[in-house]
Amino acid sequence: MTEPTPPSNPILGLSKPWVENSNSIWLASTISLYRNVEKFMYPSKLSSDRQKQIIGLVGKYLFNEEGLTGPSIVLSENTSPLEKEYLVEHFLSSYGFQHAHSGEAFIIDQTGQFLATVNDHDHIRLKIIDCQGELESTWSRLVKLETSIGKSVTYSFLPKFGFLTADPSFCGTGLVATVFLQLPALIQIDDIDEVLDKLADESFLITGIQGSPSEIIGDVLAIQNNYTTGVSEENIISGLRSLTTKLLLEENRARKSIMHSQNPNVKDQVSRAFGILLHSYQIEAVEALNAISLMKLGVEIKWISGISIAQLNHLFFNCRRSHLMSFYGNTIAQEEIPHKRSEYIHKALKEARLLIE
Repeated sequence: MTEPTPPSNPILGLSKPWVENSNSIWLASTISLYRNVEKFMYPSKLSSDRQKQIIGLVGKYLFNEEGLTGPSIVLSENTSPLEKEYLVEHFLSSYGFQHAHSGEAFIIDQTGQFLATVNDHDHIRLKIIDCQGELESTWSRLVKLETSIGKSVTYSFLPKFGFLTADPSFCGTGLVATVFLQLPALIQIDDIDEVLDKLADESFLITGIQGSPSEIIGDVLAIQNNYTTGVSEENIISGLRSLTTKLLLEENRARKSIMHSQNPNVKDQVSRAFGILLHSYQIEAVEALNAISLMKLGVEIKWISGISIAQLNHLFFNCRRSHLMSFYGNTIAQEEIPHKRSEYIHKALKEARLLIE
């Protein structure tokens, strides 16, 4: 489906890094670095003039950074609620930016992979989203950006505690890395709890896509480092890679088991998901995300044809509320969204065919 890109709006016109993701399990990863500028109070205590000074400093250095493509700065007071929600969805943030107010800013680039928030809790938060499973190279890219700013700005740092942050739980490395894996097979055959118990590692926290450990939406688990202090950045990244690789192997094992046994319960769930997506007059976001995950499983097991994993990944991201509203030019009323979501999904899946008999 061809989508309009509003060129006049740097947020709603962001390129979508998930467009070419053909991985049926690795949905995305995000890496964030929290930093504060030495000799400045934390943002909540800053005067308006000091906030503007930090926005100017960060913007100046990032705008000259070769690692970014066409960076733009958007002041929070000039950002609509839809745009703030769009950033949350786009970068898979577990908390909203609706509280962001005057004196805060967002810096993005045209690739749609980079976000810097300025004066939101911390002076600087750098974040990159990657949808190709390139955890290590994404980390290297983020380090280059942080180092580039650090050549001209002195970060708050103490040898005993590492980098200092507004929330003490992020001190030390100031690094938060998260991998989002879609694990429908393990969930459908009820192996997920056993697998998570077997692979349990207190260094990592596993939640749903919105940060809740008890609410799993779209069969997506978010695996994130639990500690930023007392551990090196390299250990965080390598440990995350190791744990996610094990989960990938377990999900692939479960898929082979389903394919070999032709599990009737899973067939039923995939068939129902297909029917819901293709024939609903209106559908809520959570129901759509859950069904799309099952569609992806059906494609992998060759129970569904006419649609690719990349197309379904694209649909998974784009059927969420703010992305959907952006697609329709923000011209639809709130009560019309479930129906418009169904229309959007129907068009995206018009070539899909269910092969289960």
